[in-house]
Amino acid sequence: MNNATIGIKRHTGKRKAMRTLFILSFIIIPIVNFLVFYVYVNFSSFVMAFQKPEGGKLVFAGFENFEWIFKKIREGSSEETDNLRIAFVNTFKTFGIQMVLLPIGLFISYFIYKKIWGYKVFRVLFYIPSLVSSVVVCFFYTELMSSSGFMPKLLQSLYRLDYTPSPLVDSSFANKMVFLNLIWLGFPGNLIIWGGTFSRIPDSIIESAKLDGVGWIREMFQIILPLVWPTLVLVLTTSFAGLFGASGNVFLLTGGGYHGTQTVANWMYLRVQQSTNPERSPNLYRVSAMGLMLTAVSCVIALFIRKFLTSRIEETQY
Repeated sequence: MNNATIGIKRHTGKRKAMRTLFILSFIIIPIVNFLVFYVYVNFSSFVMAFQKPEGGKLVFAGFENFEWIFKKIREGSSEETDNLRIAFVNTFKTFGIQMVLLPIGLFISYFIYKKIWGYKVFRVLFYIPSLVSSVVVCFFYTELMSSSGFMPKLLQSLYRLDYTPSPLVDSSFANKMVFLNLIWLGFPGNLIIWGGTFSRIPDSIIESAKLDGVGWIREMFQIILPLVWPTLVLVLTTSFAGLFGASGNVFLLTGGGYHGTQTVANWMYLRVQQSTNPERSPNLYRVSAMGLMLTAVSCVIALFIRKFLTSRIEETQY
């Protein structure tokens, strides 16, 4: 083997090594991030669900944390911020509102896709709230609900009250105002997802439907919906997977502390927030058990929903 061949092989090997090093420089940080903040954190949470602090050290607790959760749900609590029964009820209500808003968002996106009069303005108006930080939005919403705001006087007039209520504190209105905030911010739905999905539909299909005299309603249910069915299945599946995470902006608006506005996600967050000493407080370990239990239940529900929906309508290829 002559020197030229050896030199070419060395150069080729050096190029391959540099190329490998270049690729690793891009993927090493995401890989480490995934291993530390996803694999390790989730594995640690799984282990913590079966542990408890005792005498300044952690011991195996078996299913004791899970038993505590079921007891907590069954017995309830006089303290509203700690009442899991109220939290589950409000979580299901919040999720129900989200499910009602989903088809509304789908139809809004369809009409924008059909370029109705003023569709560009509607698209901007519907999407602007989702661009602004929820902290900022909730600040203005709270100001709107304050004694000097518009809503208390409107409620006083509508309900003919002899006093001016504080909507986010008054037991008669607190939950309703939290749900109103959810409806206001969730009204446009998945505008970007549906807009991108509709834009992929070939114009030839829509034009052919027009030539056959198909109106907007038939077009929506007999042409558009079957074509976007895979996306709808995905959205519904992920929605049911996040069933117990349905919370709205409870923490920012009331902290879950005013007259039955608590949700499961907010209850878990407050429990973790109050765990200043993990070696003595059982809160973290009970929340881990709660998270593990709810994850298992929501995954089963999501898989069942996906299987049911995919068996209803055959996926259309285009």
